[in-house]
Amino acid sequence: MTNNHNITRRRFLCLALAAVPCVSATKAIAVERERLKVNMVSLNEGSARCRYIHFSDLHFTGDSSLTRKVIDEFRILKPDFACFTGDLIESEEHKRGAFAFISALGCPVYGIPGNHDYQCRVPFAEFARAFAATGGAWLEDRSILAAKGRVEIVGLAGMSARTIGRSRAAHRILLTHYPLAVDTVGGNRFTVVLAGHSHGGQVRAPLFGPLYLPRGVGRYDLGRFETRAGTMYVSAGLGTSMLPLRINCQPDITLFNA
Repeated sequence: MTNNHNITRRRFLCLALAAVPCVSATKAIAVERERLKVNMVSLNEGSARCRYIHFSDLHFTGDSSLTRKVIDEFRILKPDFACFTGDLIESEEHKRGAFAFISALGCPVYGIPGNHDYQCRVPFAEFARAFAATGGAWLEDRSILAAKGRVEIVGLAGMSARTIGRSRAAHRILLTHYPLAVDTVGGNRFTVVLAGHSHGGQVRAPLFGPLYLPRGVGRYDLGRFETRAGTMYVSAGLGTSMLPLRINCQPDITLFNA
C-alpha cells in the first residue's frame, strides 16, 4: 500500500475501527496489545550454538502486564543475549523504569536507537551505561563481538548505513530500527537482519494488510523478507505508537536458535 505520512490520529482511529467489528476493536484496545506472541526461528539445521531474542519498540510508559510477560518469557527461554532495535523510551520521566526493565531481562542486551529515543531527550550516554550494565552494549554505527566471539552484532543508528567493516565472525547480525535501511548496506551480507519501527502497522485488515506504515518501512512491514543483505525479520514491536491499540497484530518477541 502507499504510505500516508500525514495521517492524523483521528483518521487512523476511524480507519482502525472501520476495519473490524466493534467487539473486535474493543478487544484490541483492552486485550490484544497486552497479549504477547513468542516466535521461534531456527537459522541452521544442526544443533544450536547460541540462542538470542529480538525485541523492539517498547515505547515504555510504565510497568504493565505486557512488560511482566516479557520478563517471564526471558527467564523461561534463557537466551545467551538479546537484540533490541530501537524506541525504548517515550519521555525522560520514564527512563528509570525503562532501564530497569532492560536490566530485569537477565542477559546481555545489545541495542540501537529509534526515532523516539532521539526525541525523548535522554542522553545516549545513559542508554550506553544501562545496556553495558547488562553485559551488552549500545551500538551507534559500530559493531561488537558477542557470545564469546562467535557472533558479530552490527548496529545502525539511523535510516541509512554508514561504512560497515569486514565481517569479524561467521554469524553476523545487523540491527536497524528502519527496515528500509537494509537497501542501503551495499554488498554487505548478514546471517540475519533485525528491524522494528513498523509495529506491523498495529492495525491489520484481512486481505488488505496494515492500514498505515511510518516512513522508513516500505514493503518490509512485518515478518520475514529475503533481501540482498540477507534474511530480514521485522518485529511487530511491544508497545504502540500514535494510538494505544492493536488489531490482528499482537506484540511479539522472537527467539533465534543459531
